[in-house]
Amino acid sequence: MGLVLTALSLALALGGWEAARKALPQRDDGLTHAQGAAGTLAKRVLDAEEKQFRALIGRDEEQLTLTFTRRDPDTNFGRGPERGQVAGSSPSADAGFPSIAEYYRACSKPRLVVTGAAGAGKTVLSVELVRALLRQRMPSDPVPVRVPLAEWDLNVPFQKLLIGYVIKAGISEQRAEWIVENGLVLPVLDGLDEMDPGRTDTHGDTVYGLDGQQLPDPRAPRALAALKVLNNHGNMVSTFPLVLLCRKAHYDALPRSDRLEHAVGVDIDPLSLEHVAAHLTTVFEDEERWQRFAQDLSSSVVLYETLATPWWLFLVKAVYHRRGDPSELFSYSSARPLKDHLLSLFIPAVVDIRPSRYDAERVRGWLAVIARHLRSGPDAGERVDIHRPRLWPIAGIDRVRYADAVVAALVFLGLVLPLLLSRESTAAWLYPTAGLGAVLVARDVSRQAGDMPMCVPWGRVFSEATLRLVIDTVPVGLVLGGLGGLAALPVAWLADALGLGSLVSFLPALAVFWSVLLGVRIVHGTGLTHTFGGTYPPDVNTAVRWQYVLRGDLLFGGAVFVVAGLSMAAARWVMSFSDVLMLSSVPILDVLTFGLMAAALRWVQDFGGGRRYLVFLLCLRHQFPYRLGGFLRWSHTGGLLRTSGGAYQFRHREFQRWLAQNP
Repeated sequence: MGLVLTALSLALALGGWEAARKALPQRDDGLTHAQGAAGTLAKRVLDAEEKQFRALIGRDEEQLTLTFTRRDPDTNFGRGPERGQVAGSSPSADAGFPSIAEYYRACSKPRLVVTGAAGAGKTVLSVELVRALLRQRMPSDPVPVRVPLAEWDLNVPFQKLLIGYVIKAGISEQRAEWIVENGLVLPVLDGLDEMDPGRTDTHGDTVYGLDGQQLPDPRAPRALAALKVLNNHGNMVSTFPLVLLCRKAHYDALPRSDRLEHAVGVDIDPLSLEHVAAHLTTVFEDEERWQRFAQDLSSSVVLYETLATPWWLFLVKAVYHRRGDPSELFSYSSARPLKDHLLSLFIPAVVDIRPSRYDAERVRGWLAVIARHLRSGPDAGERVDIHRPRLWPIAGIDRVRYADAVVAALVFLGLVLPLLLSRESTAAWLYPTAGLGAVLVARDVSRQAGDMPMCVPWGRVFSEATLRLVIDTVPVGLVLGGLGGLAALPVAWLADALGLGSLVSFLPALAVFWSVLLGVRIVHGTGLTHTFGGTYPPDVNTAVRWQYVLRGDLLFGGAVFVVAGLSMAAARWVMSFSDVLMLSSVPILDVLTFGLMAAALRWVQDFGGGRRYLVFLLCLRHQFPYRLGGFLRWSHTGGLLRTSGGAYQFRHREFQRWLAQNP
């Protein structure tokens, strides 16, 4: 047995060493490996951005032409063309205007700041820039990756932030580090204006502008701290490429000396009256109600100023796409009631266009719950990312934690008790040990409810990733099991010398328990990080389905029990060489049961994403549909939500705030 285990351990260790040696690039060809990984990243990002673009332009697929003008220069500014455009389906503004990709390449420095009013089309411009750069990309060019800034923890270094978003695009951790370290990422940073709450007075009340929006805070601490990091990142700041997007009012409110240095700034122009009318005439060329509305648009200054931004123009098209007369909008004399009217009809229009089992009132109620949840907490009003596994506090923090703790304890007992009850004679000390294990499981699980679950589709079960999991964990489990048995030898000798015979007789069970805990921890640590740490696609929410999460729990559970069995075998084999340890004093089945208790303890605590998510849904009490993932996907397909960096967001912050204020 010893020879077989030794040969197996050696073969697996050599296989793991060979795989690691092949995975790590040599010093001379490190850039070549990074460029190859960047090519894979570019393909995945382009595929994700194509889907995002189709969701943004809507069902009519008539893209608006956006023009932008160079901003007044800031400190250490760059030089660029005076104007540019994102050409849509309608005629271009000027044949001589460069596209956004051509404009970026024509700048004297590879750093661009894009500003615009709320709903001016910054997201569309950024997506178009990413798509164009990727289509024209050479192997040595950096890969543009859109990164939302709203939830950036400034304690995390900027380089680590980039690595994290490269991993979310489906690249392994090691390859993501190669890409970032070799400067093959062009970060497109969106949401600088979302990092801080708006201006408040001395009493803490919100300060509003003439347009009814909260005024930006010129002291915005997180935004200024982020700009400071960006102004000091890289060996030469002026050569580090990046694109920064922000609302114009928020960026203009910041001190000029603290804005992004060595950058060219552009501001998105409002849509002209002729452009809006021509667009509506083209999209609805056979409908008299729209033709009449487009012809009379110049008669209402309020309506034209509202529709001068693509977001509100999209909303008007969505609301009156099938029925109703848009001419009723001429009756509004101010912008706020007009916008509230459009927002109130947005969800019914989407439900009408995309029929499903959801009715408009329930959709509005469910989305309002999410909108109010995003406003809760110390950063009230500033969170925009909707991460499905982070919605669990909606069901009640204590309720989810305690329910999850009870279910986890029952799962642990369900794994352990059959081992005890199926035997004719079981040591009495194993029953209280099982009860203590259930208590420990309940205590630990109550502190981690709502963690991000693992997602393992079938295609990844029988894959190279699973093979790497075996290579990473099995040899280490054998070694740690042997070390656990080896550590028991001097303890047994000392206990025997002191006359502690009871400790010596119980030591084999303790050694096995300790060996299993160490071996299983490797599965949760090294194995999980190196194997499945980078397998999430760009849209994590789409991938995380309950059955996939449960499959991940079962896959890693299998690895846990395999490593636990090997660790127990290795520990017992090493202890068999001792003349002091009395291996026969504790029955082998009791020792094995004790070791399997340790494995079950670690599995239930560390790999319970499917269980936690199911408990969360059961605690909701009709606040959400039980198929929450399907509802969010439907909302994204219908245009109510968009995706950004692996999270859902509301289509527009104005829509999010309206839902929170009008549940």
